[in-house]
Amino acid sequence: MTSTAPAVRRADTDVPALLVHARRELDSMANRGCVSAPRAVADRLTTLEALAPTLIPHARALAVRLGEKEACELHELIERTGDRANSRPRADLAYEHLLVLVTQLQELLRRLERAHGVACRRTQAADKRRGSQDSTGPKG
Repeated sequence: MTSTAPAVRRADTDVPALLVHARRELDSMANRGCVSAPRAVADRLTTLEALAPTLIPHARALAVRLGEKEACELHELIERTGDRANSRPRADLAYEHLLVLVTQLQELLRRLERAHGVACRRTQAADKRRGSQDSTGPKG
């Protein structure tokens, strides 16, 4: 017997895996640096514009679970990020547009990671360093 239900992609249901993938994308861009060559900016904008719609629905779901003030702040960030991802900047403003979109997506991703208990490697490594410094450092 065959099923008539549509297949659900695992990436759509596995939010932590989605967040890890998004973090890798953003960190990869950050590690390469933001170059201002028009083709590189256009390529990175395309990647970010594709990443935003995958994060925004999860951010909206998170906002429903938050208190009024936090939900309002998150909704504002979601709207700004969505507007930025859907807009087409003038050629002379594309680089600035890219930098703002990266920053907005990073903030959105940080909030989602925190809510889902996902810690990026950099944070885990920093926590380990901080922990070792606390145990070996001078006590005041």
